[in-house]
This record gives sequence, structure tokens and C-alpha cells, in this order.
Amino acid sequence: MRVTSRGRVGVLAALAAFAGLLVACGGAPGGASAGAPRVTPAPALDAGAGAGNASGAGGTSDALPSLDALAARGPTDAPLMREAMRVDQAVPRTPDLRADHDTCVRATFAASRPVRAWFADASGTPRGDTTTAASGTVPPRGPVCAKKGDVVHLVIEDAPAPPSTAALSARAVIFASP
Repeated sequence: MRVTSRGRVGVLAALAAFAGLLVACGGAPGGASAGAPRVTPAPALDAGAGAGNASGAGGTSDALPSLDALAARGPTDAPLMREAMRVDQAVPRTPDLRADHDTCVRATFAASRPVRAWFADASGTPRGDTTTAASGTVPPRGPVCAKKGDVVHLVIEDAPAPPSTAALSARAVIFASP
């Protein structure tokens, strides 16, 4: 079979169109593209320092899933999102996430007992749905989106139940997209 120059041009045009589509959809080789939005976390990741965590005598945080285990849930609980922040002590809230570009966030968390968890903006206004559980994904049905310059943080507090005297301990991994 003989291929003419007209046939080669058609094949090259199809390959160029496919490569353009691949790059436009974020499939550029080497991972995320250079223009991908960034979420800038606050420098301190121990948001609950001095919040009464009993970590000295084998505190309840030892029974929680590790941050690596929570991050491993990302591909199923937050598909196509990247890890933005890990917080070992997420009570009562995580450090602020400032959106450098329009972005969406979602988190996986685990706590020592059932909690209410949600995202809130800088004014404290809830964003998205609330999850009530000892472990799960926030928001439960999909990510919370923030415009460029918005600040959001994850809030974790005791679920409405009989009060407990044990210290509340929680871990969270926050994912962002794109």
C-alpha cells in the first residue's frame, strides 16, 4: 500500500488535533500543567496545638487512621483532585486555604468520636453540606468551590450527642482541584 503526501498531511493534522486536545484537558506529560491553580496553606499545620489533646499518655489520636491512609482515599473520594494539605490535629478547625485561582476543595477526615464537619469561608459562613460521622468525606456529595482570593477552612466540632469528657482528636487531608 502506497501512502501519498495528501494522506500523510491528514494523519499529521489528526495527531496535532489530538495532542492539542490532550494538553487542553490537562493531560500534559509530567503531571500538572504550569498554569494550574494553587491553594496556599497557612504555614502551621498543627491547628489544635494547646487544644487539650491528650497525646502524652497514648492519646486517642493513636487509634485514628494515619494521614497516609486518609490520603490514600483521595483517588476514590476526591477523584482528579490533588492533595493540598494534611492536618494531624484538625480540631476545631484547620489552617486557612487561600485560593490563588478559582478552585474546589474536598476533605477526608477521621475523628475519635462522631463529629460534624464542614467547610466555612473567612466570615464563618458554611460552604457546602455538613457531614456527621466519625470518619468520612466533606462535603459528602461533591466539592466546595472558592473564587480567586477566597479563604476557606475545614471546621470539625462535636456532633450533637451526650457530652464527652475525653478530648476530641481528628485528622484530615484536604484535596483541591484543578
